[in-house]
Order: sequence, then structure tokens, then C-alpha cells
Amino acid sequence: MTDEWNPNDPDATRVLYDLSDWTFEQQAELASDLAEAEVPHTWDGAELVVPESHETITDGIIERAEQRLGIVYAGGTPAADGDVDTAADVLQPLDIADGTPITDYELDEWPEGDRQSLTRALVLRGIAYRWEDDTLVVPTQWEYVVDSLLDMVENGEFRTRDADDDEGDEEADRLPFETLTTFFLAGERLQRNPLDADGLEQLLRAVAVADPARPPYGVDPRLWKRTCELAEELADALAEEADPDLDATTVVAQDLYDLLRPFI
Repeated sequence: MTDEWNPNDPDATRVLYDLSDWTFEQQAELASDLAEAEVPHTWDGAELVVPESHETITDGIIERAEQRLGIVYAGGTPAADGDVDTAADVLQPLDIADGTPITDYELDEWPEGDRQSLTRALVLRGIAYRWEDDTLVVPTQWEYVVDSLLDMVENGEFRTRDADDDEGDEEADRLPFETLTTFFLAGERLQRNPLDADGLEQLLRAVAVADPARPPYGVDPRLWKRTCELAEELADALAEEADPDLDATTVVAQDLYDLLRPFI
């Protein structure tokens, strides 16, 4: 959730999405997608809450997550076949509607691999675009998202690596950003109810694979280290003590939630 939007503001118009049919892992992936697209959001149990101004882009992100993850709703059918491997297999570029205000980005100095990575990032987020030679054209309303994506591609977040890239093996060993999201959602659940079984299960899974010395790609090392410290403290208190101090564990869970809230 971002600092600019307060979902508890009585004057704020909110949109709620009931995602009770989604698993914890699926919710974590969606939260990561929203964070990458810089969509302000928070969770009320299994309900996703976003400002009305971001309803359209949220609809697109949820639809694509449904397709990618093969979400099945009660009494319904999967949004996509369960054997779809990547979002790129089911997504198509969106055209810019006539009359839409546009912003141009001159990217003639960018290598082709970076332009391809940027294109894939736009498609994954449902942002309309077109290329005019080496110039990227996008709707002005998504300029703030595209600015962020440009920075991420330049920083290597979506860099397309060649098969013989020496860094490939090292990057493949790093945890995905979703691990940070899992810690956030676990903290959110456990600060409300330290005995939440799903929250504890996800916390323990994330702790089991997390290495404080190897942050997920794009995560600040200091933030990651502090996240691991709080998560381990919380896991030790809840999983190893026969009679945990629920008040104390609630405080730790709240600290974990507050630490990560600006980044998710």
C-alpha cells in the first residue's frame, strides 16, 4: 500500500475484489504484480482493496493472473488451461485507442534486448503501447508506470539474457520478488491472528528458503536482512514455543507488516 492512498479515509472511493477462491500463493503473486505496476492496494482478509482510479489496470492485472495461474472459481471453470507455462503464452499487446493522450519515449540508444524486455513488461501489465521505429508510444495516463518500468529494465530487472550469459546461473539461484510478498502477507495475517494456520505455514515456507545474504533480485539488501530477522523471530516464537506469548508475537508480526507495506 502506498503512502499517498489511505483506504481508511471515509472520502476515498474503493474497489473490492473477493479473492477467497485464490490460494495464499496466488494472492502473493497477484500482490507482486500489483506492486510492480505501482498499483496502490491493501488486503482485508481475502479481499483486495484498490482505489477506484486504478480499477481498470487492476482488472487487467487480475485477468492476466487468472490466465497465468489457471484460477478456478467455485462452481466455475479455469480462466486458462492449467498447463500454460508463462503469461507471454496467453497475453497479446493492447492497441492505443484513437484520441488517447500519448507520451513518447525516444529509445534509439537502447539495445534490442532491452526494448524486448520493456515490451514484455508492458504486455504483462496490460498497458497499451506501440513502437514507431525506436520510439515507444504509451497512453499518458500510464506514464508514471512506464517511467518505473524503464528504470527497472535499465537496472536489469527485466533484462533478456543470452543463453551463454555468465550471470545466468547466478541469477537463476536468486529467490523471486514474490518471496518478499509472501513475508508481507504472512505478517498481515499473523498481526491480526498469531494462530492463523495459513499465515504460519507460509511464513515457515518462506523462512526455509530465504537466505539473509542473498536478497531477491531488486530488493534492497538491508531491507531483506531486516525482513529475515523479523520473520525468523516470529517463526521461532510461534513454531517452537509450546505456549507462545501472543501479545509479543503480534508486535513482531506488526513490525514485519509495517516494514514491508511501503514496498508491496
